[in-house]
Amino acid sequence: MTGQCNGLPKALETRCIDICAVQETWWSGNKLYDTGCSYKLMYKGTRGTTSGIGIVVSSKFDGNISEVQRYDDRLMKIVYITDGRKIHIFSAYTPKTGQATSIKDAFWRILDAKTAEVLPEDYIIIAGDLNGHIGCRKEEHTAHGGYGFREKNDNGQRILDFSEAHNLAIANTCFKKRDTSNHVLQWH
Repeated sequence: MTGQCNGLPKALETRCIDICAVQETWWSGNKLYDTGCSYKLMYKGTRGTTSGIGIVVSSKFDGNISEVQRYDDRLMKIVYITDGRKIHIFSAYTPKTGQATSIKDAFWRILDAKTAEVLPEDYIIIAGDLNGHIGCRKEEHTAHGGYGFREKNDNGQRILDFSEAHNLAIANTCFKKRDTSNHVLQWH
């Protein structure tokens, strides 16, 4: 995003998406960036890392954002107010499976603490890359909607445990999706 209306802002506009969490931004700093085409990006990143997160918001919501909190390169939050209700929108980028358990534990501790701070009457949306597979079967998990892919892994179990502890639903498991794992892309 270099100030021109192309790439991500144009795709969001075409799909009528007003708020989008982004990860692996590679941008350093702690800034608000006007894309020049009806969207603003709030981000946090550190020089020399490939993490970095952000939230892209349509300019039509400028007056509705009451807070922007940047915790680290893997977690930030905006608070959006509509109809007198607060919606806490987190952009989260969980450490990958191969990273040290201590790094993953630190991420989940801060996400847990920041989620627990949200008042019960407010809404929570956690968007991003949680780097886990929660499996295709609901089993005993109330957060799981019944649809999914692959086998559950350790990071997936963490996602399920966290979601249930905070009474959250994993939205992308609530509807059936097309399995694209067998498709091969061919370039002509």
